[in-house]
Amino acid sequence: MVCPTCGLDNDPASTLCARCNSALTRQAPSHPPPIPPIPPSRSRRSVRIPLLAGTGVLLLMLAVAAGLYLRAGHDEPDPVVQASTRTVPATASATVPATEATTTPPPDPRAQARAVDAVLSDSVASRRKLNQAIERVGDCAGLSGAVADIRAVGEERQSQMDTVRDADLSALPDGETLRAALIEALRFAWEADQGFLAWAQPTLSGGCDAADDSGYARGRSASNSAGTAKRAFLAQWNPVARANGLSARSADEI
Repeated sequence: MVCPTCGLDNDPASTLCARCNSALTRQAPSHPPPIPPIPPSRSRRSVRIPLLAGTGVLLLMLAVAAGLYLRAGHDEPDPVVQASTRTVPATASATVPATEATTTPPPDPRAQARAVDAVLSDSVASRRKLNQAIERVGDCAGLSGAVADIRAVGEERQSQMDTVRDADLSALPDGETLRAALIEALRFAWEADQGFLAWAQPTLSGGCDAADDSGYARGRSASNSAGTAKRAFLAQWNPVARANGLSARSADEI
């Protein structure tokens, strides 16, 4: 026990100080006041708040992750659709070499000359058919067949003129002049066919004596004009034919 007068630490059982004989009084021990207990409701709340906060963070993280997953699945295009909507670079269509895209073979004069020569051969066949039909009508034999042949010859002449009009003669010398001359010769030949058809057709119903002599005269006149036009054409055509390996022709061979 500490003396309040001299500060001597005495025996706790003493009533007087061993040094100064001062009376020693016993004091209650000084202890800090007890800490009041935390109310139960507050304690539970303080524990619950961190728990709820942690749960909220976890839920937020899960929501963000789910959103990213759904967005990734939504934004990723279907492979088939992506392939079909892929944009081709503008330069891809311009990669074809210019020589491959624009170069075309030049026209072949030999091929063009052979095309004209084929029309001339067809005209010879039509002329032969016409002459044979005229002979049958003159002999009053096979009139229906003869008239049908004359009509067919007129249709063949029309087809031959159409072929010449559509032919490419750009590689031949004076190709357009050749075209015009040949079409004129074929036109006169067609007019001759129509004259002879007018002469022969009445025989189908009236017999050989019913032939129209005026039609025959028109046929002969047009045939003479066709011969003149053929010779004018051949004067231009035969040099071209020989230059392209073809035979020259006479007026009877058109």
